[in-house]
Amino acid sequence: MGAFRNDELGVDDPPSAAVTRMPWIDIHQHGHTMSWGDRQEFDLSGAEAAVFVAAAAHYAPYRPMRPEDVRFLWDDAIRRSHAIGRSHFFDPHVAIGIHTTGPKVDYEALFDVLPEYAALDEVVALGETGISMTQYSEPMALDDQEAVVREQMRVADDQNLPILVHTPSMTKAEEDKWLTGKTEEGHDLADPVLDPETAKIEATKMDVRIKDEVGLDDEQVVLDHAHPSMAEFVLEQTDCYLAFSIGQWIRTTTVEDVAATIRAYGPERIIVDSDVAGMYRTEPFAMKRAILDLVRSGIDEADVRKVVYENPKRVLGLE
Repeated sequence: MGAFRNDELGVDDPPSAAVTRMPWIDIHQHGHTMSWGDRQEFDLSGAEAAVFVAAAAHYAPYRPMRPEDVRFLWDDAIRRSHAIGRSHFFDPHVAIGIHTTGPKVDYEALFDVLPEYAALDEVVALGETGISMTQYSEPMALDDQEAVVREQMRVADDQNLPILVHTPSMTKAEEDKWLTGKTEEGHDLADPVLDPETAKIEATKMDVRIKDEVGLDDEQVVLDHAHPSMAEFVLEQTDCYLAFSIGQWIRTTTVEDVAATIRAYGPERIIVDSDVAGMYRTEPFAMKRAILDLVRSGIDEADVRKVVYENPKRVLGLE
């Protein structure tokens, strides 16, 4: 009842009812792995579009991954996007990528077909990819990870597509879920190839260096799963976008973190996404709740609209 008390938040007037109708675009989620009912909640909460990220090749850690397994993930997301588009009221799009957290794969065989997939109408971005701290089953050397990231950035540059860059876990809670023994799903994880204490910013800087080597425009790069500790580097030393993932149980970044970053740096290069996925405990209403909570925290409605709608729309070329 007291959420908008002037003396606590400095909000002169309560928000308009229009906030409840604010559209949003989820630039990073895995909605094609979720139930029909979960996707209906995207409809109910005002989704205009969503990007189904088809890159997480870690569902079969008990056997080696093959290039055709990764291509199946891409093909499956593309096929499902058509059926989902007929069944729901938001526009489904696809991002395809080679994720460096998965089991080892003959990634060079995927390089040969990546441009063909990137040219498809359904595909609006590459990724998720990026330097990772650890992998399923066995470690992936940093040199190999760099080769995987570099080639995807090169294709993004050639095809004029944005790229969604996964950044590693940050907090102790995330480390406990991902690095100690097994994940909650029971999958074995390899020893980290980066120091967990510094992996977040170290991997981010490596991704930015690779982007510079390729010559990829900063405005095509979305550094995702953001943490406040990344904000100064990303928003002061690059022109990349910084995206906060707020809809998944393994992500501990809060809406308050997003609000503080907007206050400090402005909304121009900040994005909010959900990263919801059918294999995790996720929150389909996360984006809508984030919109309301950002306004409750005193963020101007126009700035909220920018980070949940206008920025992702611009990055994805959906204008």
